[in-house]
Amino acid sequence: MNSQLHLYVIRHGQSTMNIGQGGGPNCSLSETGQWQVEQIPAFFKEIPIKKIYCSPLRRTIMTALPLAESKQQRIVLIPEMSEIFNEEWKDYRDYDWEGCAHVTSSFPQADFIATQDLEKQWWPVWPENHAMVRARVQRFFDAELVPYLGTDDHIVVVGHGQSTADLKQIANPGDTIPVYNAGIVEFELDENGVCQSAKVHTEHLGAYVTE
Repeated sequence: MNSQLHLYVIRHGQSTMNIGQGGGPNCSLSETGQWQVEQIPAFFKEIPIKKIYCSPLRRTIMTALPLAESKQQRIVLIPEMSEIFNEEWKDYRDYDWEGCAHVTSSFPQADFIATQDLEKQWWPVWPENHAMVRARVQRFFDAELVPYLGTDDHIVVVGHGQSTADLKQIANPGDTIPVYNAGIVEFELDENGVCQSAKVHTEHLGAYVTE
């Protein structure tokens, strides 16, 4: 049987902004969101994770942490998987974003990808449109995920509504699977990057399935 890369795409758990509790562009998880992400490790209990990639925003790192801790792995921060810096979201433009060193000092289990210049900003330039987000997510896919094609590795990527939607489309063109908070979309890709299977897992969330 040919090797199949297992790619797991996860949107962050429910955030305080998702439910109107504020917190700004770099908000944390809500109480429900924290519960959701603590259920993720159980799904992966018998799955040997090769690598965990994650957006550098707080809510995504908080989502990846329980899994990283359970697998005793480090989190690789990927600026390309950040949220869209939409023109309508001026608070993203005006927010006092933290530099690379501050992010990793706040989350010692995480490191920026080696290609990131730690002296430069990791966040996107405001304003962005959807085509710009797709282009940066494609760069991440080509540089980091394509090398795993033809393997039986299991790779996890944690992002946001827009960046996970784009990654799903790249992995499985025409993909229509909904993106739930802390839901897990699993793709099996063959050695040519052609999607052989796509399915969403929400059973670990019980009654707490949110969008």
